[in-house]
Amino acid sequence: MLKFTARSSAPIQYLDSDAKRLLKILGKEGSPGIVTVAQLPAAIAALEQAVAREEAALAAAAADAASEGATATRAEADTDGGAERGPAISLRQRSAPLLQLLRTALANEEDVVWGV
Repeated sequence: MLKFTARSSAPIQYLDSDAKRLLKILGKEGSPGIVTVAQLPAAIAALEQAVAREEAALAAAAADAASEGATATRAEADTDGGAERGPAISLRQRSAPLLQLLRTALANEEDVVWGV
């Protein structure tokens, strides 16, 4: 687990795989690390752009599936034995706490650090 902190915010923790994905988007790697006040606007923009790209790709895939008539029947949907699966967690949902932390840190002119 990696913990992201800034002085004015409560720390947030991510599982390693999720943290690595977010850090890659930010152009950072390794632990511990820092996003300086000067780097915060670019970090926020990078996350927002990644979210927009993912949502555009998902919308395009849904449109392609709809245009091909790829609708599953109820019987096809229940081939997993009736177990319900929730939707995957989107990048927007996954990045929301970190974006809030980054924005708060920017407003308070604080660095964001992360580590174990």
